[in-house]
Amino acid sequence: PLRGTLDPLRLVFRSARPVYPMRLSRLAREPQSLALYVLAAHRMEPVSAIGGERPRTTFAGRVTDRSGPLAELARGTPYLTAVHQEFPSPASIDDDHVLRGAAADTPVRQVVYEDRLRTLAGLPAWLLTLGGALLLALAAAAGPALRRARDPAARTSVSIAS
Repeated sequence: PLRGTLDPLRLVFRSARPVYPMRLSRLAREPQSLALYVLAAHRMEPVSAIGGERPRTTFAGRVTDRSGPLAELARGTPYLTAVHQEFPSPASIDDDHVLRGAAADTPVRQVVYEDRLRTLAGLPAWLLTLGGALLLALAAAAGPALRRARDPAARTSVSIAS
């Protein structure tokens, strides 16, 4: 059985239409993930979801490299489209991915934001900030009362004469 990730595949075959074979993946027992990179003259897109979640274009743009492995691969097909798709239930895959030219060569650059919880001594920084603000507010409210309690002039003395 296959375990882990697979090395990238380069498929070359004659076809009347661009197609990426997926039907064999329906035999998988665990959820599948597809990262498909297509070099063509223009931006490409899958015709349908073929039984998975909606395909997402995560990158689309012209290859501008003049030298190197990508430049060699892109010679004559200078537009790179990256499509990602999830298949939570592989048994639902009902076809191969047929690709077509997109309506326009609109570039896409996926932006990934990563949030991190800041901590100090294992506690969330927001909790320490909120706790500190509450302590300051409490001290500000209690300060005048404490000063009156300590000030002898503010105290009234009662003496009883007999």
